[in-house]
Amino acid sequence: MSDMSVFERTVSEYMSSPVCTVSADDTVEDAHKIMTEKRISCLAVVGRDEKPAGVVSRSDLLRIGRVMVYATGSQTALQLPSMCVGDLMTPRFFSVSPGQTLVDAAREMVERRIHRVFVVDAGKPIGVVSTKDLMRAVMDAKVATPIAELMTVPVVTVEASAPLSDAVATLSRARISGVAVMENGVPVGIFTQEEALAARDRPGVSSVDESMSQAMLCLPVSTPMFRAAGFTLSTRARRVLAIDHHHLKGVLTGLDFARCLLPVPPSTVASVA
Repeated sequence: MSDMSVFERTVSEYMSSPVCTVSADDTVEDAHKIMTEKRISCLAVVGRDEKPAGVVSRSDLLRIGRVMVYATGSQTALQLPSMCVGDLMTPRFFSVSPGQTLVDAAREMVERRIHRVFVVDAGKPIGVVSTKDLMRAVMDAKVATPIAELMTVPVVTVEASAPLSDAVATLSRARISGVAVMENGVPVGIFTQEEALAARDRPGVSSVDESMSQAMLCLPVSTPMFRAAGFTLSTRARRVLAIDHHHLKGVLTGLDFARCLLPVPPSTVASVA
């Protein structure tokens, strides 16, 4: 039986700490190195006063990497420039206080379409709540809702034989963090911002299957959300693909797990009924 009271717990109980930061004066390459080593997709940017000045994410790196390819005529998939993080960062810092609830954090993520919010106390970031932390809450609450009810459709896909540059362009154009890689109508891997940046020095004409990852889960559409959360966390999969009789029906993203914490709008209830 689901225990939705878990979602009323404070973010301080589920946040990750300490916060990984980068200085506004550090380089874009420095930021990418930290993200890769820590296996995270976003860093808090602090000014010389140690106060939050903004954030820099893989999305920012991907965007500037594509701009540089067009500007220089490079044949590689991406090209990171020699510039300071402060010139690239998003000068907005979305946060919650330690006493706010997981529902508050989830609502902020869903409404702003972001995958984490920072926990700030006395003007300083003391932790971060990400969609992965919300997955732990979904597990603890034992949410039995089938993934079919929360999955994202349609799934954005690329063919395994497609050029790497096309896959990178699809990520940027669709403003998503990952796509499913297909071969003969079957998902064979995923291609996310992480793979795109790791393959930045490869020729743009090389095929996607040379750079894709197989860190994906294929689960039946009837799988309960708490099971999907558990599988995702234990395997460190970056995408959950929802399957029905071997056919790809949807994808379960971090924001879909965040939506799991929010009350169902009356209009949605009426339409289901």
